[in-house]
Amino acid sequence: MSQQSWIGIFLITLLMFLWVLWIGYTSMPSATSDTPPKTQDTTHSRLPLSRSGILVQPNSPLDSAARVARYGPYAPYTLGKDSLFTVETAVAKWTFGTRGARLHKQELKLFSTPKGTPVTLWDSTQRESFTFAEGRNILSSEELFFTLIHAPDKPLIHLSDSVVFRVSFSPDTFLQVTYRLHPSVYRIEREIKFQGLAGRLRNPYLLHTITYHTPQTESSTELVKPYCALYYRQADEVEMISPDEEESIQKALQGRIRWVSAKGQFFCALFQGEQAFSAANLTAFPFTNLPAYQVQLQLPLTGEVARETWYLGPTRYTLLRSYDEMYERQLELGWGFIRYINTAFIIPCFALLEKFIDSYGIIISILAILVKIVLSPLTWRSYLLGVRMQVVNELPEVKALEEKYKDQPDKLMLEKSLLYRQLGINPLSGCVPLLLQIPIFFAMTSFFPNAFELRQQRFLWANDLSSYDALIKWGLEIPLIGDHISLFALLTTLSMVAYAHFTQQNQTTAYPALKWLPYLTPFIFFLFLNEYSAALSWYYFVLNMLTIVQIGVMKRFTNKEKLIQKLREIQRRKPNKAALAQQRERLRKWFKK
Repeated sequence: MSQQSWIGIFLITLLMFLWVLWIGYTSMPSATSDTPPKTQDTTHSRLPLSRSGILVQPNSPLDSAARVARYGPYAPYTLGKDSLFTVETAVAKWTFGTRGARLHKQELKLFSTPKGTPVTLWDSTQRESFTFAEGRNILSSEELFFTLIHAPDKPLIHLSDSVVFRVSFSPDTFLQVTYRLHPSVYRIEREIKFQGLAGRLRNPYLLHTITYHTPQTESSTELVKPYCALYYRQADEVEMISPDEEESIQKALQGRIRWVSAKGQFFCALFQGEQAFSAANLTAFPFTNLPAYQVQLQLPLTGEVARETWYLGPTRYTLLRSYDEMYERQLELGWGFIRYINTAFIIPCFALLEKFIDSYGIIISILAILVKIVLSPLTWRSYLLGVRMQVVNELPEVKALEEKYKDQPDKLMLEKSLLYRQLGINPLSGCVPLLLQIPIFFAMTSFFPNAFELRQQRFLWANDLSSYDALIKWGLEIPLIGDHISLFALLTTLSMVAYAHFTQQNQTTAYPALKWLPYLTPFIFFLFLNEYSAALSWYYFVLNMLTIVQIGVMKRFTNKEKLIQKLREIQRRKPNKAALAQQRERLRKWFKK
């Protein structure tokens, strides 16, 4: 999340904590360059088109002798023409080129940008190649022109198939690159085979180099930026590199690197070796629009073959988790217990509900109802304590104490605290149920912006529940508020004000100056929610309305006269004078601190 969002969460948490204390006390007496390399489409920017539309290689400045000296037996394959062709599966279109045996473009068929174009995770702005050392020569795959040996001649709907490229020296001596595609999978497997050439390689690995620019898949660049990062798994730990807008960030890794992923808000490009990469150099370049990265991976050769897997697809939690490679750890779902709330409760409930309900707004409402049911015992306990404190503060004994010690606030606090203990009331016990709700707040805050299910889902007037809904937009950035007002955020704020006013009626305090605190929290919430997911605002609006209704129902079932009778029964019990003296002494020391 952005720095502004973290500041908002911190202020909200602080205010929630202060509010909880206030509720309790109301009842008491009161090596790479700093810029990414220019990525050009090597096909379109360097090669002219023939009449047939096929790109052709211009004459090289190297003469034949120099070419042979530079490339050795590969020299004949550094001249040629680049042909592009597309293979279509049920979920994507994959375009390959014979120059470098590379992936030229990938489009997702099931997802579109806000402009209505297919989401494209790989295009001419991305660069990828593998480098190997043979004899005295160091060669890059992008310098070679391969021959297409096999490609599917129709869309892959039910069966998997392969695209095969080859540089052949003889029938049993060749360099071959094979891509394995599957009908309904966003992963492809690539195999690089040095048939009869493995003995000539100087290193037992290939250097796989990727330059990746995060594609613009959503309407707001500013909302996407906080979720962009370069993730990697080393052994059993998943770490990240957060790009910076002003300077390059570099990291060198050694040993057991399972995968590296360039992640946006809802999509990622992930690269994984069949065997763990032996080393990696990762660079996040400074950026003004969306981040760019360069990744260099040592891909081990097993005999004469190197294999790896690429995932170019959505970051949906259930899909990533199905691969059992910890891909889902890219999603920032909170830390420790908060992440467990998301993965063990919220996400499974969400996945179950969407099987039967099409509207995600209704699903969020049901989720709010489930959370309210789970928290109902805590809400009842907190409300009951508030009512008991209200009853106690209306007792003649308390009124007498307030009159007797009106000029001695410390003495008044001491005597009232003793009276509360005699009546079996701990004013701060009501804080615990409210504090237990804070982890759920953090869980929801981290879940909704990362929930791929909400992307471009419409509800009421919102076009996209994963983003904010702009009721009014003026185009001028105002500090804290931004350039718009979200109607869902405004409704949530009003519901919080209503809740604060409703609960204030049941609270009395010796500190009137603190009465403004419950009304400050909704304002801070608005500043935070105005730039956040509409789904989160809708969730809290429903939750607040349910809470108001719940308190209204509990109020009808609360009998103050019975509470007074119970308190009187407790008060008539013979007090333990020694214990009472000890309590008085402890409270006196506490109030003196």
